[in-house]
Amino acid sequence: EVQMEILKNLLLERFGLDVTFGAGNIVYRETIACRTEGVGHFEPLRHYAEVHLLLEPLPAGSGVVIAADCSEDVLDKNWQRLILTHLAEREHVGVLTGAALTDLKITLKSGRAHLKHTEGGDFRQATYRAVRQGVMQAKSVLLEPVYQFTLTVPQSAVGRALTDIERMCGTAVFDDSEQNEQDREFRTLSGSAPVATMQHYQKEVLSYTKGQGRLTVAFGGYAPCHNADEVIEAAGYDVSGDLANTPDSVFCAHGAGFIVEWY
Repeated sequence: EVQMEILKNLLLERFGLDVTFGAGNIVYRETIACRTEGVGHFEPLRHYAEVHLLLEPLPAGSGVVIAADCSEDVLDKNWQRLILTHLAEREHVGVLTGAALTDLKITLKSGRAHLKHTEGGDFRQATYRAVRQGVMQAKSVLLEPVYQFTLTVPQSAVGRALTDIERMCGTAVFDDSEQNEQDREFRTLSGSAPVATMQHYQKEVLSYTKGQGRLTVAFGGYAPCHNADEVIEAAGYDVSGDLANTPDSVFCAHGAGFIVEWY
């Protein structure tokens, strides 16, 4: 709170900006829980591209890894490089809340081009559709940011602290390794808890410890969301209505393109 007040005053003094701070939002992420193949086909009239991708889950904190495992006899190297560029040029979103995908590996396995009708933008469309179609088929997992925290409280407040951490869906262990003789009346807890439940806990600590407690937090990466169903319902994400991230393919018949749904 003090830092926010200082920042607000600095912005006003230096730039004449009178700003206010809102509560903010939690930035969620999504990943997949199983291997899956995604196929995207884009063939309106006088256009053609097809992309086959393998999507695999990775350990937490891995981000998005992009690779190619496709023979040049199947697809020319220049088209392969173009597909990899399209995979890396944007954040691909999940199907639960529309949050960015993370902790997965996307491998180009195959593709097709047409000597006459394929253009660069065709592979962009096919690539995006292939990623989306693969995610639609996989089991998705909603991820939330977590804090790694250290909480030091008087002995008399240990019970309250443990109850609060459990209520916040966190985990903690006692860490008194750095205590000295004068600090015997204090206990230190270390652990992790969702940002969504702990982000305003500093005020509570100061209140119930009468200013003696200390809470230190640091970003600890992403973990499966503790209240995924509630968050997904609140987001109200319409996966079929997100036309900018469609999983459907486009084929051509009798001189006109038509949509083939992802399933």
